[in-house]
Amino acid sequence: MKKKSKSFVCTNCGYRSPIKLGKCPNCGTWDSFEEEETSSETQNIPISLEENPPATYEERIKTGIEEFDRVLGGGIVKGSAILVGGEPGIGKSTLLLQVAGVISEKLKVIYVSGEESYNQIKMRADRLSIHTKNLYIFIEQDVNLIKSTILKEMPDLVIIDSIQTTFLNDIEGAPGGLNQVRESARTFTGLAKKTGISVILVGHVTKEGILAGPKTIEHIVDGVFYLEGSRNDVTRLFRSVKNRYGTTNEAGIFEMEEKGLVGVKDPSIEFISKNGEIPVGSTITASLEGSLPIFFEVQALTTPTYFPIPRRVASGIEYNRLLLIVAILEKRLRLKLGGFDIYVNIIGGFKTEDRSMDLALAIAIVSSMLEKSIPAKSVIIGELGLGGEVRPTVGLERKITQGKRLGFQYFLVPSFFKDRITPKGINVHFASSVEEAKNLIF
Repeated sequence: MKKKSKSFVCTNCGYRSPIKLGKCPNCGTWDSFEEEETSSETQNIPISLEENPPATYEERIKTGIEEFDRVLGGGIVKGSAILVGGEPGIGKSTLLLQVAGVISEKLKVIYVSGEESYNQIKMRADRLSIHTKNLYIFIEQDVNLIKSTILKEMPDLVIIDSIQTTFLNDIEGAPGGLNQVRESARTFTGLAKKTGISVILVGHVTKEGILAGPKTIEHIVDGVFYLEGSRNDVTRLFRSVKNRYGTTNEAGIFEMEEKGLVGVKDPSIEFISKNGEIPVGSTITASLEGSLPIFFEVQALTTPTYFPIPRRVASGIEYNRLLLIVAILEKRLRLKLGGFDIYVNIIGGFKTEDRSMDLALAIAIVSSMLEKSIPAKSVIIGELGLGGEVRPTVGLERKITQGKRLGFQYFLVPSFFKDRITPKGINVHFASSVEEAKNLIF
């Protein structure tokens, strides 16, 4: 017998409370609690590992899309449930329809849509040149009907587009609500575990860039991935946030073309100007996204301000990190930046939280102030401390090796690696402080 009880959950962070609170004590959000019903039932009998023959460990379905497979850790694990999020129009449905088209050449795939009609999906499939009899389109929003159809057809892969449109009749609330989204995700995840069918759930994100719906669905699924970028940009980033079967913070790069999303052959240099010249106020640095070093261009522009308080604008860079770098430059290099507006940007819409770009950002601001460009084919890597010291970063040897392969010849790195790196065919300079780095560059 199932026993139902009521509680209240914060829609922002997933914090639970037996009563409805005005302000969440965990994340501080106001009016974020919604009522939910939880049920408990008799659990399955535990099974010893030695009583049954072992199953194939982490058997994966290869999609044939190299960037997609690499971010997932080698393919889609059979019996897993993963969540793919992204802004509307970013290309989630296009990418997953491509994945379904490739896999359906050998295996059976059901694409469940709660947002589009069969004709709309058919038109997209024709544009992507997808023609296969093993790909089935199912237009439905009722979770129970979807579940019964899956159990009847027993496909190898199911794609639910999207989880916010599905609903359960015995759960209160409209589709997209807290209870509906959580219980729908729980149903499909449980189905994947019991049957061995792989399930991909599509989720929309809010204007803040987080997945819409309760935070608990990210804990339910085996992997969470984001398709990032701007609808006005050609480049899309497929980034791993959670992955029980692979590394996190992995990133794959795609380009939107007429025939869909195409993986970039050499993503490590996609965000660098193709003409080879480095203008004033620009620097080249590298970020380690999972196992892949990605090189990108950081730009800074300093102009005299006409406002009592100078403007600080950051695109692709954390705003508070920019303020910290500016404070370090004012204190350690004695630059008078209080009378200048400062704008910083990462080329191509790339976003990273890797602090190894601190030194490159600082040098870009200094370059714009002095109206001097850095040497061509140069890469600057290092994290900055509040004392102006250049601190070591993870994966530097891998970045230098990849940078050498891409044709870069000059590297400015933390002095911590002075006895750990043996330069061959390249010039590696070591800096212990931001002042020393400035003198080496200019």
